[in-house]
Amino acid sequence: MERQPGKLHELFGGGKGIIYSIALLVGASMGVINPLSTTHMTASHGDEIWIGVISSSYFLFMALGSVFADRTMRGSHVKRVITSGLLLTAICASLFPLFTLNGVWLGLMSLMGIGISCNMVGMQTALHNLSNANSLGTINGIYSLCFALGLIVSAALAPQVYSEFTWLPFVFSSLCLMLAAGVIHFKLTGLLVLPERAREKIISKITLPLFGAFVYGFSETIVVSLYPLYLIREHVAVSRTGYALSIFVVGSIIGLLPLTCLADRMGRRKCLAVCVFLSMLAVTGIVAASDISLKMLYSFAAGFMIGPLYPLSMALAVQDLPGSERSSGNAWFTTFYGFGSAAGPFFSSVVMDIWGHRHIFTASLLLFCLFLTHMLVTRKGSKVRLTKEEML
Repeated sequence: MERQPGKLHELFGGGKGIIYSIALLVGASMGVINPLSTTHMTASHGDEIWIGVISSSYFLFMALGSVFADRTMRGSHVKRVITSGLLLTAICASLFPLFTLNGVWLGLMSLMGIGISCNMVGMQTALHNLSNANSLGTINGIYSLCFALGLIVSAALAPQVYSEFTWLPFVFSSLCLMLAAGVIHFKLTGLLVLPERAREKIISKITLPLFGAFVYGFSETIVVSLYPLYLIREHVAVSRTGYALSIFVVGSIIGLLPLTCLADRMGRRKCLAVCVFLSMLAVTGIVAASDISLKMLYSFAAGFMIGPLYPLSMALAVQDLPGSERSSGNAWFTTFYGFGSAAGPFFSSVVMDIWGHRHIFTASLLLFCLFLTHMLVTRKGSKVRLTKEEML
């Protein structure tokens, strides 16, 4: 009888519940910004290459901003940097639908990427510093689940509202970010304390998780940013594109906790490999299916397998790092996630422009294969090194 409350406190206590609520609010905002910005640019007759570049700029500057965040969010600067980033993103989101110029869209998306990176590095580091290493997979799964819950609601409803009031979904996104900034300012004062910057090299310790972050960002952002465009090219009504994206997110929501909990028991590396392999099958099914109902089914399966890649990779990234290195580990994780997310829409939009919209996932499939090959090679290499150590 005493074990269950202890487990609940391990997962939700000590301020982690507040961090989950912030993830929910930021997810609701991102459910508008990422897919609906693409819809708005498409409806405004934007060129596919420009749409890919602008969508990628958000994630590129998220990657660059995470390096800035890791260098500046120490001691008293933590709360100030995070809240300033969220408020900057809120202002840019409200301005986005007022313009139809590529240069302005590019600038606004870049600023939003910088603002969100500050929140990601700060919140994830605070969460990991409050967490038990044995439950990192589950805790990251809950964090991602809260983000996804916010995302699915706004992603489903925003296109419906957008068809009537272009500006309203973006204003809602801004309000969510302002509320998140308020929660951080008033509720997380004692928890946002980061140790001094570690001087050791971090990247060499977490190569596989960083590759996983890149793969997840590359693949997930193709779905979020270009899947609506792909469906429009397949002659699906704009109002239904939100449902297709929501089904993907529903799959992520359902798959997050079971797979992250399973990974804490069977091994996070093994579970990550299985998810990547099955993700390849799911995204292939989306393009191969001609019936819209089958596409929705494969979208659910893709979400079920791709969604857990983020929390599993993030847990792998910090599980063996001391507290002094976790901020840098999270910053590099966000950087690689941002670079992957920036590369995904750009390269896929180029491939779609050259070979057609049905090649939306071709680059992603190639990257999945490279990741599995890397996992296999590093596993064999680790066995060789272990044998040499045992011989000594």
